[in-house]
Amino acid sequence: MRTYSPGLLRRVFEWKGQLAQGNRAATKDFGGIEIAPFKNNSPAAVSISADFEMAWGWRSRPGPECASKAANERRNVPSLLRALEEYRIPITWATVGHLFLESCTRGNCGLAHADMPRPPRNERWDGDWYRHDPCANVNEAPAWYAPDLIATILSSSVGHELASHSFSHIDFSVTTSTPELVRMEISACIKAMDPFGIRPRSLVFCHNRMGYQYSDLLYEMGIIVVRHRDSRSRLAYPERTASGLYKLYESMNLRLATYYNYVDKAKIFIDEAIRRGDAYHMWFHPSDEPNVFEEAFIPILDHIDSQRGKGLVWVSTMADLAAYCEAREKTTISAIRSQSGMTLTLESSLDTSKFGNPYLTLLIPLDRPVTKIVYDQDNDSQDSTAARRTHPVENKRLILNVPCKTKRVQLFFS
Repeated sequence: MRTYSPGLLRRVFEWKGQLAQGNRAATKDFGGIEIAPFKNNSPAAVSISADFEMAWGWRSRPGPECASKAANERRNVPSLLRALEEYRIPITWATVGHLFLESCTRGNCGLAHADMPRPPRNERWDGDWYRHDPCANVNEAPAWYAPDLIATILSSSVGHELASHSFSHIDFSVTTSTPELVRMEISACIKAMDPFGIRPRSLVFCHNRMGYQYSDLLYEMGIIVVRHRDSRSRLAYPERTASGLYKLYESMNLRLATYYNYVDKAKIFIDEAIRRGDAYHMWFHPSDEPNVFEEAFIPILDHIDSQRGKGLVWVSTMADLAAYCEAREKTTISAIRSQSGMTLTLESSLDTSKFGNPYLTLLIPLDRPVTKIVYDQDNDSQDSTAARRTHPVENKRLILNVPCKTKRVQLFFS
């Protein structure tokens, strides 16, 4: 039963410190030309991640509960994809690497995945780390393999991200991991994902236990962003670490609340992110009961879509958000103005092998209409007047999206 009004609920979250200010976006101003904190100059960014685990995430629970969680996940994923497609919202599926496999077998020693390191300490069950692995295939043990569901996710029209949740749902904290184990876990994910034509760029730490002692190693292996849990802040601009890895602050996890409407909480957090210029991030387990999605997830998607329609939020995957932030960090702009137009020169040191070539949103002060825009990228000059629509000059400012690796942008005035 709901007992708090939205106004009172907000005060409760403030009192509990859940709306405390976190990391803020640095200003990127080059002689009056700015790079917006978020794509499309949206005041806030919204992203969602799903801990896609099947039976692997629940091995410490009794067998029937573990099986039930996996069955829920198989039942829920298709309906979740339909809802996300209806609202055109891409999310990050943090996927246990073993789920990409069609099958696996025991080695001659009798162990599953004998080539994989075992944790130095396992506090969750007795016996071998892989003792629950059925060493079968997706048809015989659909709770432990999910290449069919992964193929369905990849075929979605909204462009979801497939990320890493380790290969075997292992804890990367100090007492339960080693550098060799982490390297092998990520390497196994890369190998398992390769037949699908993808490579992990985002990571969600299992059990939400942070493993930042491996930041350099993770970045070296192509991971550019992790989901970050912080008791001090739940709304923040993505934070760049010394290694180059980004922390995306967790705002809330999906659930149903007893004493208030959980959708109200999401609206409060998203509205606060819009007001402050923060990133809002929600995560969930696809293995939850269907009523969680019907009563909370769908209405939250509806609110996100509504705010996006007003131009108030940019909806992004984890990797795309980190790529935008890094491109913004690594780009500088200079400008030459004349009576007939303006020429912008962009210089970027972005590592495109890790971050790709994301679009950046430029805010260009102008007081005259623009009739033609030409941009050069790697010696390839393109006239964008007919090729793509640009934002009109509003309030004496042009809002323009250009690929980060664009070398030059020419604006011609009427």
